[in-house]
Amino acid sequence: MRPTTAPPAALIRDTLERLSADDLATVREAEFLEGALAAHHQRAQRSLHLPLGTCANCCEACAPTAFYCDDDCRDDHQARQRQSVRIGRSFF
Repeated sequence: MRPTTAPPAALIRDTLERLSADDLATVREAEFLEGALAAHHQRAQRSLHLPLGTCANCCEACAPTAFYCDDDCRDDHQARQRQSVRIGRSFF
């Protein structure tokens, strides 16, 4: 016999089992958390394209560990990100 690999426990659902409201909430919470973590990971991967010491808003040189050169750039960039989310577009 060939060994089979079982899917992750989160993907296995017994359709005959009736879950309580608490169990359903826990399953839904786990699904939401998994999706949120996946989305965060994708955004983090996309943001890695800027070299260190480059402002994410104006692309000017800034401190080597800074993401923005000043508070105005940070506020401007975050405002545009919120606007993009409101209209349903990805901001990256």
